[in-house]
Amino acid sequence: MKKMLVVLCAFLLSFACVASATEVQVVAGAGPSTKVVQLFVDHFVTQPAAAGYEFQVPPRSAKHAGGLKNTDSYIFGRTGRPLNAAEASRNKAEIFLARVPIAFAVGPNAGVSTLTLDQLQKVFTKQVSNWSQVGGQDAPIVLVGREPTEALYSVLKSDYAFFTDVPFDQVFKKDHQVVNFLKSPDGVNAIAFGALPNFEEVTVVDVAGFSSGVGLGLVYDKKNATHPLVQAAAIYAMSADWGKQVEQFGLLTANK
Repeated sequence: MKKMLVVLCAFLLSFACVASATEVQVVAGAGPSTKVVQLFVDHFVTQPAAAGYEFQVPPRSAKHAGGLKNTDSYIFGRTGRPLNAAEASRNKAEIFLARVPIAFAVGPNAGVSTLTLDQLQKVFTKQVSNWSQVGGQDAPIVLVGREPTEALYSVLKSDYAFFTDVPFDQVFKKDHQVVNFLKSPDGVNAIAFGALPNFEEVTVVDVAGFSSGVGLGLVYDKKNATHPLVQAAAIYAMSADWGKQVEQFGLLTANK
């Protein structure tokens, strides 16, 4: 019995040593990147550099700013858009994991489910003002947009110059406000842009030839630039294996 107790104690001590050797890394931050970061760490843990680490990705959003703050205590935080100049000047750097596709959605009275890129341009430059001109209902087109400095809109203007200075009929600050408007009586004839995952409850328009997306992923403090986790994460984020996971997840790869 005494020998068994000695063996049991030794086992428990050995287990405690192994457990204490595991370092927990919390990756908190922006809500839009929660699922893709969770997907990333689920695969990244198989990399040799991740041995001995446990990654926790809190489902609750701490906002983009919270992701930057998280790097004060942990290696990584989550971002929901590219860092701006002010954020980068705080000694922060990023690792893009994927791009969330930008999509277009319409109200239920528009009567269109597909547009060409040329038609889209004419709609947003108001060369076309009625849905009937692009195969839809006989109804005036209502353009819904975002504030000039909003991250997604900034990317859209960079990729497609004709979105610059669009004379929007309605401007909203948040994605959910856009969705709620499209579902309301005032938005039945509207068209809006936004992150594809946020348009599950409205009609998404397939635009042939259009491709654009907002980069998101991980942020870290530059003091940790040579940390093995940071270097390994940067390499894996550009790997073919991760690219395959991103595309299967319905997002765009970061290196396109």
